[in-house]
Amino acid sequence: MIFSYHLNEINDASDFILNNIKSKTVLFDGDLGSGKTTLIKNISIKIGSKDNVSSPTFPIVNVYESNNEKIYHADLYRIDNILDLNEIGFFEIISEKKWIFVEWPKKIIEYIEYPYSHIKIKIDDSLKRTLEIKNYEI
Repeated sequence: MIFSYHLNEINDASDFILNNIKSKTVLFDGDLGSGKTTLIKNISIKIGSKDNVSSPTFPIVNVYESNNEKIYHADLYRIDNILDLNEIGFFEIISEKKWIFVEWPKKIIEYIEYPYSHIKIKIDDSLKRTLEIKNYEI
């Protein structure tokens, strides 16, 4: 599934994602500045978070509250070793089947069990993006 949008249409892009993903485990790929965190922030608000959603580049995982449910947001850009993720309980978080949004998932994608949704964001120009959703089910 492919969807193109201008940056001022972030709500439409978030709705498209929420209407087309098949899992609460959502992996986001895209170049720096493609809008991964911005989409995750908007989606988190749509599913009920009132927390300040920001990039978890340095803590690796942020946790937000949403309607009595946790939302996890991971940024694996700085991860060099999978063992680092074990130390913070990353794979335990994924196994909970709660909302988890993962930026830069290439290093761990082979360890993620189905189901999950994988979103690739392409920068078309400074104001336009195209995203592609692929769902991987059991």
